[in-house]
Amino acid sequence: MNETLNEVKKILTDAGIDEASVKARIILREVGNMSVEDMLLQKEVKNKDEVLAFARKLADTGAPIQHLLGYADFMGEKFIVTPDTLIPRDETELLVNCALDKINKISQKKQDTINVLDIGTGSGCIACMIAKNAPQTEVLALDISSNALQTALENAQKLDLIKKVVYRKSDLFSALRKGETFDVVVSNPPYICKKDYDNLDKTVRDFEPKSALLAQDEGMEFYKKIIKQAAKYVNYGGYIAFECAKGQAREVCILLERNGFQVSDVIKDLSGVDRVVAAQMVLMSDNTECFSI
Repeated sequence: MNETLNEVKKILTDAGIDEASVKARIILREVGNMSVEDMLLQKEVKNKDEVLAFARKLADTGAPIQHLLGYADFMGEKFIVTPDTLIPRDETELLVNCALDKINKISQKKQDTINVLDIGTGSGCIACMIAKNAPQTEVLALDISSNALQTALENAQKLDLIKKVVYRKSDLFSALRKGETFDVVVSNPPYICKKDYDNLDKTVRDFEPKSALLAQDEGMEFYKKIIKQAAKYVNYGGYIAFECAKGQAREVCILLERNGFQVSDVIKDLSGVDRVVAAQMVLMSDNTECFSI
């Protein structure tokens, strides 16, 4: 077994760091510049002192490893992250892929540019990956945090998407201009209720922005605010898609059905949680029932 890997694991384990083995391998890969093959062959790192110093810093601070690295992996790209932005999660890839599917459906009928709105963009990972994978789109990304928008802008520049994604400071829809409408609207809004927030892992609760996590009304605050106004901004036949917490998808479906949308998708994550809800803008329907599909 790699000697440095063992030392890093011990440093993290002794400090009570969760998933010490996983994080030790990430440190060797990202800081020690070691490939999976290098680790399988039990090669030693060339910059052992730097690797151990990083491990000790992680152990001392308890900060997310992505904050110390300065970036997080998301859909094959490295996104700059800061304490002002949420660290992208694997589950959010489901939201991006759902949006891309809807964009593809719309593109079969609409020949010109497809307009996408990302509400609460944070690091910009959703907006950027939509723009990168759907070249026929123009994405407007909104956030109330100036610091988050600065990080999102840096990510767009880094990925050479600055002409594809426009950022605007906005409290939900507040900065939209008269007549601006969209074919696809996506949002990963704050959805953690107070009780669940207090029980979050310390790494999340102490280091990620509370404003991007916590929502009133049992976590439903922002779904209600967005859905109540969304019909004015989603083109007829267009789509809206949300990421949800465990147990929220059904209520989100009901809200959508009561406000001019017809639910088209409820997508489960790898844990079986209904994680993403998508709906199409249609005539008002009396049907308010929604079940996982």
